[in-house]
Amino acid sequence: MRLARAASLMAAATVASRVLGLIREIVTAWLFGATNAKAAYIIAYYVPFFVQRLLLGGTLSIVFIPTISRYLAHHGEREARTVSGILFTLVFGMGILMVIAGQVLAPLIIPLAAPGFAASPGLVALAVQLTRIIFVAMLFLALSVYVTGYLQAHQQFTVPAFAPLVFNVVIIAGTLLLGPTIGIQGLAISWILGTAAQFLVQLPSARRLGLRMLPLDLRHPAVGELVKLAVPAMLGLAVVEINAYVGRFFASLLPPSPGVNPVAVLDYAYEVIQAPVGIFAISIATAIFPLLSRHAAADNTADLRATTSLGLRATVFAIAPVAAIAIVLREPLIQLLFERGQFTVEATRAVAAAMAAYAFGLPAIAIYYVVTRTFYALHDMATPVRVGVFMIALNAVLDYLLMRWLGAPGIALATAIVSTLNVGALLWILRGRFSSLEGRRLARTTVRIGVAAVLSAVAMLGILQILPAGAAFAGAVLRMTIGAAVGGVVYLAVCRLLSVEELRVVRELISARAR
Repeated sequence: MRLARAASLMAAATVASRVLGLIREIVTAWLFGATNAKAAYIIAYYVPFFVQRLLLGGTLSIVFIPTISRYLAHHGEREARTVSGILFTLVFGMGILMVIAGQVLAPLIIPLAAPGFAASPGLVALAVQLTRIIFVAMLFLALSVYVTGYLQAHQQFTVPAFAPLVFNVVIIAGTLLLGPTIGIQGLAISWILGTAAQFLVQLPSARRLGLRMLPLDLRHPAVGELVKLAVPAMLGLAVVEINAYVGRFFASLLPPSPGVNPVAVLDYAYEVIQAPVGIFAISIATAIFPLLSRHAAADNTADLRATTSLGLRATVFAIAPVAAIAIVLREPLIQLLFERGQFTVEATRAVAAAMAAYAFGLPAIAIYYVVTRTFYALHDMATPVRVGVFMIALNAVLDYLLMRWLGAPGIALATAIVSTLNVGALLWILRGRFSSLEGRRLARTTVRIGVAAVLSAVAMLGILQILPAGAAFAGAVLRMTIGAAVGGVVYLAVCRLLSVEELRVVRELISARAR
C-alpha cells in the first residue's frame, strides 16, 4: 500500500509537472517565438545540461539511490549519513568546478556545438552569454538531483514529487517578469531561480534526515564504489544525450527564415511529442519495472517475457491514437498551444510539419522505455549502449541526407526512422534471449491497434474537411476539440470491435480504481 501510494503520488506529480512544463513552453513561445534568440537559448541550454547530466545529475540518479540504500541496509543509518555527507560535498565541489569551466570554455564549445550559428551575426555571442548563465543553473540542478535521491533512498517521496512543480512555477513566473524587460537572458536567469528553488524546497527535509556536508574523503570505500557504478552509467547516458543532440547540430546548419529558426522549430516539436511519452510510456515502464526485476531475479523467463509483452502492448495501445492526432491535427494543435505573440503563422507551419515527422516514430520512442527496462532488469546495460552507438552514426547520416531534401522535418523524420530501427534491434535481441517474445500475440495486437489508429486518422481528416479554419485560436479550439473527440471515439470503437484485449485491461483497471 505504501508503494502504491508513492507510485500514485509520483504519477500525479509527473502529469502536473508535464502540464506545467508545457505551460512554460507556451510562455516561452509567446515571448520569443521560434526566432534566432530562442535557437541560441536551446543550444546554450543543452551544452551545460549535457555536461551536468553526464558528470553529475543523470549519473547520480542512476547510481546514488542503490549505493545509499545498500549502506542503509548493511551499515546502518550513521554510516549512511557519513557517506551521504561526503558525497554531498563531492557533488558541490564538482558542480563549482563545472560552473567555472563553463565560464571559461563557453566561447570554444558553442562554435563546435552549433557551427551554423556563425552565419548569423551576433548569434554565437548570444549563445555564449546564455551558456555562461545556464551553467550556474546546472549547479543547483545537480544539487537538487542529489537531495532527491537522498530523500527517496529514505522512502520520502512527497517533497521530491512536488519539487519539480515549484521549479516550473518559478521559471514561468520569472520568464513573465524578466522576459519582457531583458529578453531571452531573462529566461536563462529564470532557470537559475527555478533550479535553486527546486533544491532549496527539498533541503529542509533532507537536513531533518541528517544530511550535512562533511569533509571530503576520497579514500572512503563508498566513493570508489560510486565511481565504479558511475562509469558504465556515464557511457550509457553519453550515447543517449549525443544521439538526442545530433539533430540540433545539423539543424544549426540550415538557413533560418524571418522568425523561424530550424533549431527552435525542432525543439518545440520534440517537446510536444515528448509530453505523451512522459505521461504514458514512462508511467507504464516505471509501473512494470519492479515486476520485471522480480521475475529476472527469480530466473522466471516465462513471467518476464509475459510482463514485457504486456508492457509493449499497453504502450502501443496508449500511444497509437496520440500519434494519429499529432499527424492529422498537427496545425490546430500547434496553433492552440503556441501561435500568439512572437510565435508566427510561419512558425506554426514549420513546427507542425516537424512534429508530424517525429510522430511517425512516436510508438518506437515510447516502446524504447519498456524495452530498456527489461534489459536493466536483466542487469544488462551494455546492450542498449552498443546498439545506441551504431544508431548515432546512422542518425547523423540520415540527418544529413534528409535535411537536404526536407529541411527541419527531414531531421525529425530521421529521428523517427532511427528510433524505430533502434527498438527493432533491441526487440530482436530480446527475442533471441527469451526464445520468444509472444511475437504472434504482439503482432496481432499491433495490427489491430494500427487499423484502429488509421480509421481514427481518417475520421479526423473528415472533421478537418467539414470544419472551417476560422480565427487562429477559435478555429484551432473547435477543430482540436471535435477532431480529437471523434478520433478517440472511433479508435475505442474499432478496438472494441476488433477485440483488442488491452481495452479490457484498461477498463478493468479504471473500474478497480473506482471501487
